[in-house]
Amino acid sequence: MASKTPFHIIAKPIGAICNLDCHYCFYLNRDALFPRHRKASDFRMNEETLEKYIQQYIQFQPGQEVPFTWQGGEPTLLGLDCFRRIVELQKRYVVPGKRIYNAL
Repeated sequence: MASKTPFHIIAKPIGAICNLDCHYCFYLNRDALFPRHRKASDFRMNEETLEKYIQQYIQFQPGQEVPFTWQGGEPTLLGLDCFRRIVELQKRYVVPGKRIYNAL
């Protein structure tokens, strides 16, 4: 059953990794909380979590619009293939009458 109130979540699909260095960012130096010598791919949201997130986010939105927001500059580190997969999953789970929007 969908929520009666629209809601908005911002996802960070690559965790603490970022390709920007904004002086105002609340997330600066968060990668220091994780063990050293890890590859960027270790921080990537796994496929199962990504699919469940997309499915449930669509399912529980009460209105016709489903706004996905991928946090900051770091989503671009995942590359175009990742976003093709995201759109593919969104198309799989969208129901008639709902429109999906994506923003970085």
